[in-house]
Amino acid sequence: MDPPDSELGRLQEEWKEMFQKALPGAATSKTPSQFKWPVHVDHCFARIILDSTVGIDTPWMEKIKSPAYKNMSREQLESSIELGRKILDGEADLVELDNRSLRLRGKGEKASGKANGKIDGASFAKRKREVDDEEKEVKKRKTPPRTSEQSDQAKSSQHPEKPLDTKEKEDFTPWLKKIALSEKSSFQKKVLTVLCQVPRGRYTTYAAISKYLSSSPRAVGNALRNNPFAPHVPCHRVLASGGGLGGFHGSWGRNGKDGLHDEKKRKLLREEGVKFDGKGKVVGSPWERFS
Repeated sequence: MDPPDSELGRLQEEWKEMFQKALPGAATSKTPSQFKWPVHVDHCFARIILDSTVGIDTPWMEKIKSPAYKNMSREQLESSIELGRKILDGEADLVELDNRSLRLRGKGEKASGKANGKIDGASFAKRKREVDDEEKEVKKRKTPPRTSEQSDQAKSSQHPEKPLDTKEKEDFTPWLKKIALSEKSSFQKKVLTVLCQVPRGRYTTYAAISKYLSSSPRAVGNALRNNPFAPHVPCHRVLASGGGLGGFHGSWGRNGKDGLHDEKKRKLLREEGVKFDGKGKVVGSPWERFS
């Protein structure tokens, strides 16, 4: 076999980066682009994607030899990388793709899915809503009753805050126009537009935005995952409930460990005047005065 040209070599490396690092990393950190991550290891992601882009109607090993990346055509590499990106962006349902791969191999499904193996956007959205509703119910059951002191604090937080000095206000007019003219979905545009209301030196939460938009924190996080207007449209001002940083540039910290870009997010917030305690938790109540 002739040595691959530079373009083919680049695609091979990009594909390896996708299934060996990017996708397992997203699964491990439970990135909210997928309502469920049924697999976590690299060879499983390779199986799922290659069965769709190379095998199509049969397991991929029946079409090309292993190792796959060395024997894939340029078109197959590009299709596999693109499908990997769609999984990361929440545009492809990983559960459905996994079920389709298992059916091709004569194995049972891990979760319910359409019999034809096609990705059904409506059913994907429905399952995400069901999972979000279940999470809300669990949180309600775990939330202890408020003490009188907490109730007083809640009441005080409802009082109007002192408006920022006019000099400190930001002009988002050009960015609002760019959002409106972008190719983002209507929901993503709503989230990005609402985000422009959060003033410099303050922060809000995924839960606060989702409450205002009658959505879910997970859907808001997914919408902010790909913000082409950052940092001008300040997704860094959206934090997790409880004072944690949440996600940034597609990376989420888990089990007390920082995400890949947490320090950058913390730095942007500190430069704007947001304070953090010794444990890295944000200080002060979130901004929720959306209109």
